[in-house]
Amino acid sequence: MKHIVPLAIKFIGWSVVLLSIFAIFNAPPLLVLFMAAGTAVVSYLIGDLFILPRFGNLAAAIADVPLAFLLIWLTSYALIEPTVNMVYASFYCALAIGAIEAFFHLFMENRVLDEERKEQAYRWYDEGRWATEFAKEYDQEKDDRT
Repeated sequence: MKHIVPLAIKFIGWSVVLLSIFAIFNAPPLLVLFMAAGTAVVSYLIGDLFILPRFGNLAAAIADVPLAFLLIWLTSYALIEPTVNMVYASFYCALAIGAIEAFFHLFMENRVLDEERKEQAYRWYDEGRWATEFAKEYDQEKDDRT
Protein backbone atom coordinates (compact mmCIF):
# COMPACT_ATOMS: atom_id res chain seq x y z
CA MET A 1 0.00 0.00 0.00
CA LYS A 2 2.90 2.36 0.67
CA HIS A 3 4.03 2.09 -2.96
CA ILE A 4 0.82 3.44 -4.51
CA VAL A 5 1.50 7.13 -3.76
CA PRO A 6 5.11 7.04 -5.05
CA LEU A 7 3.99 5.21 -8.19
CA ALA A 8 1.27 7.81 -8.76
CA ILE A 9 3.77 10.66 -8.31
CA LYS A 10 6.22 8.97 -10.66
CA PHE A 11 3.49 8.35 -13.23
CA ILE A 12 2.41 12.01 -13.13
CA GLY A 13 5.99 13.23 -13.58
CA TRP A 14 6.69 10.84 -16.45
CA SER A 15 3.32 11.66 -18.06
CA VAL A 16 3.97 15.40 -18.03
CA VAL A 17 7.39 14.96 -19.64
CA LEU A 18 6.29 12.41 -22.22
CA LEU A 19 3.11 14.26 -23.17
CA SER A 20 4.96 17.54 -23.59
CA ILE A 21 7.65 16.07 -25.85
CA PHE A 22 5.67 13.49 -27.81
CA ALA A 23 2.87 15.97 -28.52
CA ILE A 24 5.25 17.43 -31.11
CA PHE A 25 4.97 14.17 -33.07
CA ASN A 26 1.15 14.06 -32.83
CA ALA A 27 1.30 10.86 -30.81
CA PRO A 28 -2.07 9.83 -29.38
CA PRO A 29 -2.25 10.98 -25.74
CA LEU A 30 -3.71 7.69 -24.58
CA LEU A 31 -0.79 5.83 -26.13
CA VAL A 32 1.68 8.20 -24.48
CA LEU A 33 -0.03 7.68 -21.11
CA PHE A 34 0.22 3.92 -21.65
CA MET A 35 3.92 4.37 -22.40
CA ALA A 36 4.36 6.48 -19.27
CA ALA A 37 2.62 3.90 -17.09
CA GLY A 38 4.66 0.97 -18.36
CA THR A 39 8.01 2.70 -18.26
CA ALA A 40 7.35 4.30 -14.87
CA VAL A 41 6.56 0.93 -13.29
CA VAL A 42 9.70 -0.69 -14.71
CA SER A 43 11.82 2.28 -13.64
CA TYR A 44 10.27 2.20 -10.17
CA LEU A 45 11.10 -1.46 -9.71
CA ILE A 46 14.67 -1.26 -11.02
CA GLY A 47 15.77 2.24 -10.06
CA ASP A 48 13.84 3.06 -6.92
CA LEU A 49 13.42 -0.28 -5.19
CA PHE A 50 16.68 -1.95 -6.23
CA ILE A 51 19.38 0.66 -6.98
CA LEU A 52 18.33 3.50 -4.64
CA PRO A 53 18.41 1.60 -1.31
CA ARG A 54 21.71 -0.10 -2.12
CA PHE A 55 23.76 2.65 -3.75
CA GLY A 56 22.11 5.96 -2.82
CA ASN A 57 20.60 8.91 -4.63
CA LEU A 58 23.53 9.85 -6.86
CA ALA A 59 24.00 6.37 -8.32
CA ALA A 60 20.26 5.92 -8.79
CA ALA A 61 19.90 9.29 -10.53
CA ILE A 62 22.82 8.49 -12.84
CA ALA A 63 21.37 5.06 -13.61
CA ASP A 64 17.90 6.47 -14.26
CA VAL A 65 18.93 8.51 -17.31
CA PRO A 66 20.08 5.61 -19.53
CA LEU A 67 17.33 3.39 -18.15
CA ALA A 68 14.68 5.99 -19.00
CA PHE A 69 16.22 6.52 -22.44
CA LEU A 70 16.14 2.82 -23.27
CA LEU A 71 12.62 2.31 -21.96
CA ILE A 72 11.19 5.35 -23.72
CA TRP A 73 13.04 4.71 -26.97
CA LEU A 74 12.01 1.05 -27.15
CA THR A 75 8.36 1.77 -26.38
CA SER A 76 8.20 4.75 -28.75
CA TYR A 77 9.89 2.69 -31.46
CA ALA A 78 7.37 -0.11 -31.01
CA LEU A 79 4.21 1.93 -30.43
CA ILE A 80 4.53 5.25 -32.24
CA GLU A 81 6.93 5.16 -35.20
CA PRO A 82 10.50 4.03 -35.81
CA THR A 83 12.28 7.24 -36.84
CA VAL A 84 15.50 8.93 -35.84
CA ASN A 85 13.50 11.76 -34.32
CA MET A 86 12.18 9.35 -31.70
CA VAL A 87 15.76 8.80 -30.54
CA TYR A 88 16.20 12.53 -29.99
CA ALA A 89 12.82 12.82 -28.29
CA SER A 90 13.65 9.87 -26.04
CA PHE A 91 17.00 11.43 -25.16
CA TYR A 92 15.44 14.76 -24.14
CA CYS A 93 12.73 12.96 -22.20
CA ALA A 94 15.40 10.95 -20.38
CA LEU A 95 17.30 14.11 -19.42
CA ALA A 96 14.15 15.75 -18.05
CA ILE A 97 13.14 12.59 -16.22
CA GLY A 98 16.64 12.30 -14.74
CA ALA A 99 16.24 15.75 -13.22
CA ILE A 100 12.82 14.85 -11.83
CA GLU A 101 14.09 11.53 -10.49
CA ALA A 102 16.80 13.18 -8.37
CA PHE A 103 14.08 14.94 -6.37
CA PHE A 104 11.84 11.89 -6.41
CA HIS A 105 14.62 9.85 -4.79
CA LEU A 106 14.73 12.30 -1.88
CA PHE A 107 11.01 11.70 -1.39
CA MET A 108 11.55 7.95 -1.57
CA GLU A 109 14.37 8.01 0.98
CA ASN A 110 12.43 10.17 3.43
CA ARG A 111 8.93 8.74 3.13
CA VAL A 112 8.92 5.27 1.61
CA LEU A 113 12.08 3.28 2.22
CA ASP A 114 12.51 1.48 5.52
CA GLU A 115 14.96 2.83 8.06
CA GLU A 116 17.24 -0.20 7.95
CA ARG A 117 17.37 -0.05 4.15
CA LYS A 118 18.20 3.66 4.24
CA GLU A 119 21.18 3.00 6.49
CA GLN A 120 22.62 0.51 4.00
CA ALA A 121 22.85 3.11 1.24
CA TYR A 122 26.31 4.51 0.65
CA ARG A 123 26.41 8.24 1.15
CA TRP A 124 29.44 10.35 0.43
CA TYR A 125 28.16 13.12 2.71
CA ASP A 126 27.92 11.11 5.94
CA GLU A 127 28.26 13.04 9.16
CA GLY A 128 31.70 12.95 10.63
CA ARG A 129 33.49 12.20 7.42
CA TRP A 130 33.96 15.87 6.64
CA ALA A 131 34.47 16.98 10.24
CA THR A 132 37.36 19.24 11.14
CA GLU A 133 39.52 18.31 14.06
CA PHE A 134 40.38 21.07 16.51
CA ALA A 135 43.26 20.61 18.91
CA LYS A 136 45.71 22.68 20.84
CA GLU A 137 49.08 22.90 19.12
CA TYR A 138 52.04 22.16 21.32
CA ASP A 139 55.45 23.54 20.57
CA GLN A 140 57.91 20.98 21.88
CA GLU A 141 60.91 23.35 21.88
CA LYS A 142 59.02 26.03 23.78
CA ASP A 143 57.94 23.55 26.44
CA ASP A 144 61.55 22.36 26.91
CA ARG A 145 62.85 25.92 27.52
CA THR A 146 60.51 26.76 30.34
